[in-house]
Amino acid sequence: MVALAHPVQRSRCVLHHRLFRPTTSPAGLRRAQGRAEDGVTQVTSSGALSTRTLGGRGSEMVRRAGGSASELVRLILAHLPGFRDACVYRGRQVFLYKRAQILVGDLYGSFRGQGLGAFRDVGKLTMFADYRVPVTLLELGVLEYDADLARRVRAREEIASGSEEEVEIRALTVHAVEVILEEMREAFEDKALVPKSIELDWFLWREGENRREVSDPHHRALTVFY
Repeated sequence: MVALAHPVQRSRCVLHHRLFRPTTSPAGLRRAQGRAEDGVTQVTSSGALSTRTLGGRGSEMVRRAGGSASELVRLILAHLPGFRDACVYRGRQVFLYKRAQILVGDLYGSFRGQGLGAFRDVGKLTMFADYRVPVTLLELGVLEYDADLARRVRAREEIASGSEEEVEIRALTVHAVEVILEEMREAFEDKALVPKSIELDWFLWREGENRREVSDPHHRALTVFY
């Protein structure tokens, strides 16, 4: 266990610098139906945009990125509005772009960094901020929720999408992964052993999935972004 500096305070979700049911109520069903309709709208509009501007081929967008992960994220956001995962937090705009980045990360992983998955700057991607990795970081003692937020998450209460609590959970998860990687860079003589942000995300997500039957609940948010 590596001790890091000081905890990041002033939020309901605290980063500790230490390393390593669905509802069946009518209202809930209506919300779920609304989210499903949002998803269908995004798929159909994305298909129309792709056909108009990319000849109906997703691979054309990848080729236009010219081997740049960050450029492909930009193109995804430009052509697919449903991937524009941004919000306002205390007057400041926050960009998380989980789905856009994981699309690029999945291409990189599936093609093993070759062909359509060859990106010279894949290290610029952050981890993919959603619901599973925060649970893993909580169990490792890297993150801590305040008492009220912890109670709400354990009770499986809905955390409003775009609320301060939800943004803090996701943004501090991204920050926590970067802090862990920075500590690894300082600790490892062989820098080649330090994973990329998305690779650490894969590890933490897999560990969380393996423990999902025994872990505390993850936070619940109705959103199309993750």
